[in-house]
Amino acid sequence: MSVDQQQTGFVNKLSLHQSRRNQSIPTLSTLVGGTAATHLLWVRWMRQTGRCTAVCTYESLPSLFCAWLSTAISYCDLQSLALTRTAQLAEREVEQLSKWLAYVGEYQKNQFWQHLTALFPQALWLRALISLGMNHPAKCMETLTLEGITLQEDDPTVVAQGFAVVSNLLPDTTIPGLLIHLPSGCSELFFRYSVLPALTRLVESVPAIPVGLLFSLSQSDELIEQLPESREKAVVRGGMVKLTTPKEEELRQWLGEHGLHQEDKIQPILHAARQYGATKEILIAAVGLAKTVSQNEPANSSGDIYRSHPERLLFQYLEARPATAGQFQVNAQVDITFGNRAMEVDFLADKAKVVIELDGSYHHLRSLDSYRRDRRKDFALQQEGFWVLRFLSEDVITHLEDILNAIDQALALRLAEAPVQMET
Repeated sequence: MSVDQQQTGFVNKLSLHQSRRNQSIPTLSTLVGGTAATHLLWVRWMRQTGRCTAVCTYESLPSLFCAWLSTAISYCDLQSLALTRTAQLAEREVEQLSKWLAYVGEYQKNQFWQHLTALFPQALWLRALISLGMNHPAKCMETLTLEGITLQEDDPTVVAQGFAVVSNLLPDTTIPGLLIHLPSGCSELFFRYSVLPALTRLVESVPAIPVGLLFSLSQSDELIEQLPESREKAVVRGGMVKLTTPKEEELRQWLGEHGLHQEDKIQPILHAARQYGATKEILIAAVGLAKTVSQNEPANSSGDIYRSHPERLLFQYLEARPATAGQFQVNAQVDITFGNRAMEVDFLADKAKVVIELDGSYHHLRSLDSYRRDRRKDFALQQEGFWVLRFLSEDVITHLEDILNAIDQALALRLAEAPVQMET
């Protein structure tokens, strides 16, 4: 089966899963294959359906909710939606209620919310969502706690309420998805007694949310096949979609048909495909990188968020790994003035304060002005507490594992630092 045929079949099955969700049938999309390929196809399918998706690594059910809620806040005006629903429950005009909440004293405000919550329990969540709309999404857990909502792993009903309240504020066709990586070295016990029960409860409680769980082929064999027959196993197997990496001879033929014949450039692409899977988009970007990286040519796609083939590839591999999934934004602005405008960096991990820059040897290393500009940029970032990692664009395929290992180490060190240090 060709790469195109496999991708089409994969996406068709995701659409079938969504038709089940539309009928309120609990569905967990179990995505088995190279994680870069399955991740990319899930995200593309979500975009085609007009939805955004949160990408995260499973730590606990509350952590999943906060990641999903942060994405919903970023793409949907939840504050206005929560205010509108509150006005409906209180039988008031939205504009009048908004002004009243803005100017009334704390005592009267608390009395209002206590009365409304006694009548409608969802009002506790609506109040929190209105408050969250005025805070950074990263402060999700902190804001919810201040509003009297405590998310605990051993009390999944509270988290399920949060998913349900937010989902009910949105049209079914715009509810954000949730794509979940298993943690590195996920044990059978952790999967069986923590991950699987939590996700089963989630899709049963709020079936409208598109939820995908990523497995490599080895993880599928180790974790799924060993499960005893149960309700949870039925949910996992019922939503299973497999994406097989094309055989080496098929990949070689495809690469040759697209003008790539040098063995030293083919081998790194084959290695990456074995490790992370391959889609047509990934292969096209890899060929483009192999052919044009010395000139660092743009990705040539109208409206594309990526400015080069190396950016596209590195982001796909970052999103395919538990340690880095959901951590980085591409071509993000930093609150630093540089050259009379806001600074933009190739990759930004805002929470960890790590920046990645990809340098093409043609533009960055042959020009003294470019070299000096990059050093000034590094210094400005370091003054604001960022760590800056610079890699050659050419190395994104040929030295991929070295790059990913360096990024892993930087993220682990920064995220392990005290919160006070991270906020300086």
